[in-house]
Amino acid sequence: MTYPALPPYIAPAREAAEIWRTLLGLVLIFALYTGGAIAVVTFGGIVLGKAGLVTIADISEGRTPAGLLLLLFHFIAMAGAVALVTRLLHKRSVGTLFGPARLMWRDFGRMAGLAAILAIIGASVVALTAPVSWDMKIGTWLIFLPLALPLILLQTGAEEMLFRAYFMQQLGARFGVAARAVWMLLPALIFGTLHMDPASQGANVWAVLAVTVLFGAIAADITARSGNLGAAWGMHFVNNVQAMLLISLAGPLSGLSLGTIGLATSAPAVLPYFALDGAAMIVLWLIWRRRYG
Repeated sequence: MTYPALPPYIAPAREAAEIWRTLLGLVLIFALYTGGAIAVVTFGGIVLGKAGLVTIADISEGRTPAGLLLLLFHFIAMAGAVALVTRLLHKRSVGTLFGPARLMWRDFGRMAGLAAILAIIGASVVALTAPVSWDMKIGTWLIFLPLALPLILLQTGAEEMLFRAYFMQQLGARFGVAARAVWMLLPALIFGTLHMDPASQGANVWAVLAVTVLFGAIAADITARSGNLGAAWGMHFVNNVQAMLLISLAGPLSGLSLGTIGLATSAPAVLPYFALDGAAMIVLWLIWRRRYG
């Protein structure tokens, strides 16, 4: 399988693609992100906490509107860390992480539109088959929506900058286009591992890992086919809008959902919905390959 759009996408990384430099970059990104995230959450928690809007538990789990908004906002630290390391350690423009701007936003819109259709279908299936509680008033939800959408755009953009841009480009530049097991699967495996939480996911932790690794691999493939970050970002954005703003599992990250499913993430009954997510990703990937890839 060839990826004619991939070589131009990874080309800016070639001049500083040494393994030691990439590993150092990841360590620096993690350190800067951690420090920045603590600062953002601490300052925001103090300000919002004094107003009685949020507690530390709200922020860490995103169970309330204010808590989830602040949790999403802290990803500005990740985006900043990736941008800083790319510019200072690798001596290249931050824009090279995204690919050509016009093509990136074009592909973002195309993928977001396709993903939105599948998201509506998926949410409808869940609403008809799962024990959903519609607890949030539509008026309250609409008030928070103008804040939530840009912050989910920020959160998903920051993760794509790290996994499908910086990390994927560095590995692709070092090992070559043919080394798909490296530049496609390694970031996807790390991406999936970071989504594991055995304490809350229980025996379903391996299902969560499988779905997130699948997402990461598909996002890498469509990025390689597109030569820019737009399609992966658009898919990630719509996926998280569906999961955080439409119907969520009760518990973490449910603070802004219109409806919540009365099942724990560890419950065996949620496995069909993980399978539904995986199937939707594969369908979306196949459509993208046929129409644009």
